Amino acid sequence: MEHISKSLAPVAVLVAAAVVFVLGTAFLIASNATLSATTLGASSDLAQAGRWLQFLGGACALAAVCMAGWEVIVHNDLAAGVELAAAALGTLLLAIGLVASAASNGSSPAGPVTGAVGIGVWALLVLSRAARTTLAEQGPGPAPDAAPGPAASGPAAPAASVPGPSAAGGSVPGGSAAGRGDSGHRRQGQADLWLAAAIGLFILAIGYGAASASGRAAGIVAGLLQAVGLAVLAGSIAAARSRGLLRTRPVPTALTGLVLLAVSFLAAAVVAGLAFGTLSALGAGLAVVTAVELAGIVALGLAAWTRLRELYR
Repeated sequence: MEHISKSLAPVAVLVAAAVVFVLGTAFLIASNATLSATTLGASSDLAQAGRWLQFLGGACALAAVCMAGWEVIVHNDLAAGVELAAAALGTLLLAIGLVASAASNGSSPAGPVTGAVGIGVWALLVLSRAARTTLAEQGPGPAPDAAPGPAASGPAAPAASVPGPSAAGGSVPGGSAAGRGDSGHRRQGQADLWLAAAIGLFILAIGYGAASASGRAAGIVAGLLQAVGLAVLAGSIAAARSRGLLRTRPVPTALTGLVLLAVSFLAAAVVAGLAFGTLSALGAGLAVVTAVELAGIVALGLAAWTRLRELYR
C-alpha cells in the first residue's frame, strides 16, 4: 500500500482527486446554506452537482491506486501487485457508492452500503498486513517497510478516501540509515499499529453503512461510529509517528485532516439528534458540519501536495 505514496504520478493524481473532492464539498456547503422552503430546487441542484464532483474525485483516487499497481507489476513485484489490486477493488467500490449517491441525489441507500463494503476491503487489507507483520516480528525475516494506514480519502475518504500514513508518504527508516540494531528494534511493535488501523477502518465501515438507514437514531449512531473509527485510525498513525516510524513532513498535516473529519462526523451526530424548527435552521447546522468536513479534506489534500513536492525534488 505504501507504493501509492512512493511514486510521483499516483501522488499527483491524488492531489487532483483532493482538489475535485474539495470543490464538490464546497457545492454541498452551498446547498445546505441555501436550504429553505422556497429554495428547495436550487439547493437540490447544488447538492447533486457536489455529489457528482465528489464521484469524480473518487474516480481520480481509483486511478492513482491503479497507476501504482501498474508500476509494481512492471517491476515484477507480484506481492505488492496483489495488495494493490485489493486496494483498487476497495477504492472502486467507494467510487461506485459515490456514483450511486450522485445518481439518486443522496436518496438511495445503495451508495453508503457499497462505500462501506469498499472501506471494509481496505480494512481487510490492513488486517492482512497486521498478520504478516506479526509473523515477521516473531521470525527472523524483515518486517514490512511501512507503518499502518490506508490512503482519502478517503470519503474520503474521503477519503477517504479513507486516508493514512501511506497516503501521507510515511515509511519506516531502514537499517542502513539507523544501524542494524536500531532496525531490529523498529521491526518490533508495528503489528499492533496495523491492527489498530484495521479496527478503526472496520468501525468506520460500519458507521458509513449505517448512514444508509433513516431516522434520528441511525444518524446519531452512524456519526458516532465514523468519528470513533477515524479517531482510532488517527491514533494508530500518531503512535507510529511517536515511535519514529513516520517522520515525513506530510504526516502531521494528514493527522490534522483525520481529526477534523472525525470532528465533522461527531458534529453530524449532534445535528442528527437535534430537532430543528425550520429547514433553514437544519441547513445551517448541516452547513457547519460540511464546512468542518471540507477543512479536513483540504488538510489531507495539503498532505498529498507536500508529499508531491518531496517526490518532485
